[in-house]
Amino acid sequence: MISHASVVPAQRTSGHGAPEVEAVSAIERYREVVALAGESAERLRAADRARVRQLLERLAESQDRMAEVIDQEKLVKQVVAEHWEAVVGLLWDERWFTMTTVPRPDESVPPRDQREYNTALDLAFRALEESLQKRALFR
Repeated sequence: MISHASVVPAQRTSGHGAPEVEAVSAIERYREVVALAGESAERLRAADRARVRQLLERLAESQDRMAEVIDQEKLVKQVVAEHWEAVVGLLWDERWFTMTTVPRPDESVPPRDQREYNTALDLAFRALEESLQKRALFR
């Protein structure tokens, strides 16, 4: 692509010790440099296109994941609301117990898999049901 040219000008070597180099006109040299720049720019464009494809794939995956998480959040809120209504129904006859609205989520709880929280919710609800059933037996 780029022809070999001596680093040391011929005037300084007095014609000795410098390899014989074919003379390249300025126009030919310019064309070589422009061609090299064009090829480099095309390689950069190709690399950019590949990177854009990768980023678009990652964006689509993250959007899909966000949609799943939003759906999961809606489902969990619905399940919590249903459990809360069931608790209110179970404790309705308990005159000493004052019912409030659904408590706000505790943000200090360390993050875990959502299934663990769902399991804990179900276990707590079952424990409440069992304790109320046992209490009814002894009344």
